[in-house]
Amino acid sequence: LKNGNPLVTVVDRTGIHQLPVLYCICEARLAKDHQLFDMGLLPATFKSVESIFTFTVMEDFIVDNLECKTTGQQYYTKLQTITNSMFPHRVPNRYKQLQRASRQWRDLINRKRAGFGYENPVEEKDGCMATFCPACPQPGVNLPEDWEEHYQPEELVRHFIMDGNFSAEHMRARTGEDEVPLSEGTAFMVEPDRYKAHMKTEPIKNKKSTCNTYRAIQMANASHPHLDVTGIGATACAHGCFVPTSVVDFQKGERQMNMDYSLCQALNYNMDGIPIAVISYDIMCQYCIHLLERIDKSSFLSIPEALELRFMIGLFHIHGHQDTCLARFSPSYVRASRQVDGEIIETLWSILNNISRSTRGMSLVHRAEVLDAHMNYSNWKKLIKTVAFMLKRWKRVQDGIPLSEEAFVGLSQRFPNRVKMWAMDEAAAQAKRKDDVSVMDIYDTKTKKAPSRAEVLKTISGKEKSWESSNGEAEWISSGLNIQELQLGLRRFIRSKHGRFNTADKKALEDRRNNLQQLIDTFQYEADAYLLKQNTIRVASITTISSYVLYDRADQVDEDTPDAPDLSDDEDEPSDDIRDDDDGSSSAFPEYLNIMLPSTLGWDWCVTHGAKSLATKEAQLRIAQAHDSIHKVRLAIGFKATLIRTAVRTAKSQKTKKRAWTSVHGVDASVQEHARVYSLARDMLEALKGALPNQTTLPELRKIDMKAHTLVPGGKETGQRNQQLPWIWTFGVEANTGPTWFEELNRVHWLRAKAQLERWMEEEKTLKNEADWVPAYFKGRGDMWEERMEETDAQDNGGHHAYAAKQRQMWHQLAASATNALALIKSSDPLVKMSTFRYMQVPNIYIP
Repeated sequence: LKNGNPLVTVVDRTGIHQLPVLYCICEARLAKDHQLFDMGLLPATFKSVESIFTFTVMEDFIVDNLECKTTGQQYYTKLQTITNSMFPHRVPNRYKQLQRASRQWRDLINRKRAGFGYENPVEEKDGCMATFCPACPQPGVNLPEDWEEHYQPEELVRHFIMDGNFSAEHMRARTGEDEVPLSEGTAFMVEPDRYKAHMKTEPIKNKKSTCNTYRAIQMANASHPHLDVTGIGATACAHGCFVPTSVVDFQKGERQMNMDYSLCQALNYNMDGIPIAVISYDIMCQYCIHLLERIDKSSFLSIPEALELRFMIGLFHIHGHQDTCLARFSPSYVRASRQVDGEIIETLWSILNNISRSTRGMSLVHRAEVLDAHMNYSNWKKLIKTVAFMLKRWKRVQDGIPLSEEAFVGLSQRFPNRVKMWAMDEAAAQAKRKDDVSVMDIYDTKTKKAPSRAEVLKTISGKEKSWESSNGEAEWISSGLNIQELQLGLRRFIRSKHGRFNTADKKALEDRRNNLQQLIDTFQYEADAYLLKQNTIRVASITTISSYVLYDRADQVDEDTPDAPDLSDDEDEPSDDIRDDDDGSSSAFPEYLNIMLPSTLGWDWCVTHGAKSLATKEAQLRIAQAHDSIHKVRLAIGFKATLIRTAVRTAKSQKTKKRAWTSVHGVDASVQEHARVYSLARDMLEALKGALPNQTTLPELRKIDMKAHTLVPGGKETGQRNQQLPWIWTFGVEANTGPTWFEELNRVHWLRAKAQLERWMEEEKTLKNEADWVPAYFKGRGDMWEERMEETDAQDNGGHHAYAAKQRQMWHQLAASATNALALIKSSDPLVKMSTFRYMQVPNIYIP
């Protein structure tokens, strides 16, 4: 006490103070906590008040926490330092009280913003206190009353991106938790009781993965004794907003039943009547197989009736899948996927991870509230930047459509007799996709190819499992093949610099050499167990691989191509002061180190030292390596030839032609790289001659074989009667399997060019619709607050009335600003020319 008045600790932004408090003792006085509220003070407890926080410090802490990811401990330590920089430890410690008060403050602010406390109470339901995306079509929110008549199904598409995050883990509590939840299930984290009941159901046992192994699959049943939550799974929209009530905790890793619950929650949030949902997940090729079966058998999962689901894999993750997944699940070929890459949730994790570390030791309910607050803040920042982001997208559409249209029309005019058939095939495939994704294989070449290296490795490894003594040999050999490919690539990088290395080049070279050296050290260490088996060998007896410098200029075009740039400049020849190809003078560098493989030791050595089995396995992998390399050479040359025909020859100006040639030469590096790898496989296979029955020498790859043929065989041009394609176009391709490789490449290039243009057209149409939906969302929120303002008496409830007026003004201002800014998009003419549509079969909504 001080002068008879109780002393309390007042925590303010200016510091921590000990002050006496004099309460009103009039007969009509308010309760003590109400008196404190009226003075802008928040008590830490409502019984015996000893600590008080000013509204200012609470607002400051919340902003610091949301924007700067400052933890409660860091913030309170800052206040102690402000109060007494010499002896901050002497300042009263009210950290626990700050944590408790901040939970109450967050809940009060969330309820006020959601509209609680007015005459017509807000229903406390799932997601009622969450902010969501203004650009996603939502019936009853931003769509007109006659929206079902106003829009066609392909226009009303919701996009969802699913993913897991293993950084948001939670430590298992040593003692029981007794904290009371304040608002479970009203924001982004799911309501826990129903979710726990779902997780107790028996999961459907899925078959073994038919695609590459991913971290999500590997972690599916991971368990950590010190953690009761190993991460979170979430679903976000394509605009980067977390979907309310769709964030789930992982108990044993990222299991399908966890993500099923997240997805179903998202598909039931403001989705009444929406006909199509496009869903992206990094392991969708496996996840979608039994999805509908799992939903149908669960009493806790459901999706809206008549909702069509379209599945895809994000553009970043899909390149780690098997080749077949690209055509079947790439966003580039999924109708209504627009220009969505399916990876935006990855950018959200990077921000959320900054606060996830501080939630590991909180109680589960406090952790959920903090994560909810940060996801809500993330959505709010997306919301206020929606218009600016739409204008950026519109600029990309204006740039993307003319380029895509030019490429598509050029290809269509080149093959007028085949376009109609290709378009009909594509339309049929798109119609059947929801029942069988394999029909999307039309976006890839149909000719039967030899087994790839990955397939051969899988076959050999499967056989090894039955022989414990040889288990892992194929993987070890394959790693050696990878090292040699990296060595070739690094040698080429050095040659391309001609001895002129800047600081960045030197750093890149050093990093690549260090990484390569580590791989070689590991490989050579394992060589003793797999190959040498305690035998000694002279380093000089190991064959040195060539650098295949002759392919540095394997970028020829037809002589009939006008204005082809001169490629004979000697400047690109390797510089003698940078490397010495094959004489061993540069062997100190990892790119010239000889590694021990059966092929570098030779077939005779393998026979003498009992390594015939290893040699046979390497020979099989080398043949597959050769087939893979030639296949990639074919694709690159075919694409290059198409660019020359459709871009270089049709260029109207020098600037356009220069840009076209830049694109052409961008393909050259790929041709050269795979040519070197093929020749390496050919030479190493020759060193193992005898390892396989009826083994023949692979054809030599010459520059003339990699000539980019710019004339279409069988076309109307003269002088083609006796023209023969080089051997690479039939190498590894089963005879009599239909069209030639060149015809297949033309078809695939046309289909992919058409798909690219369609995705841009979908983006254009969607942006025009969003130009209506976004202002409607803002105006709807403003009208809601206007109703609350009008129903509140300014005299009796002045605070309620003033806050409603403030919210109404904010939302109506956002609506007016969005309407003005997006008028440019709404009033613009269609970007695709009418003449282009004669080559396409697309829904009428895209035809002006």
